[in-house]
Amino acid sequence: MSRWLVSFAVVSFTVIVAPGVRADIPPPPGSQERAAAALIRDHGHDCPRVTRLAVAPEADSQALAKQGLDASTATCSNGKLFLVAVPFRRPGPPRPDAPPPATPVVRPLP
Repeated sequence: MSRWLVSFAVVSFTVIVAPGVRADIPPPPGSQERAAAALIRDHGHDCPRVTRLAVAPEADSQALAKQGLDASTATCSNGKLFLVAVPFRRPGPPRPDAPPPATPVVRPLP
């Protein structure tokens, strides 16, 4: 009886805990800001550091979403504003027939 109970406990523990092990791990603090600043600099603009990422204006966000891009507004430490759009994240390994990810977009905002 006790051997059956131990086996049941091990199987139950595995079934309950296993899905949580594969959960998505959030990025470290500041990594999205650093990535946005690097992308802005790669596109030839002056942005020493991104101090804030916010939701992009609705019209820009919807238009870029149709192109497969996730848009946000970046505020740089020098006061400049940029619209930064990066491809949506794809869960898991890419399918062989998946289209290539969209090209990131960076535009200065007034």
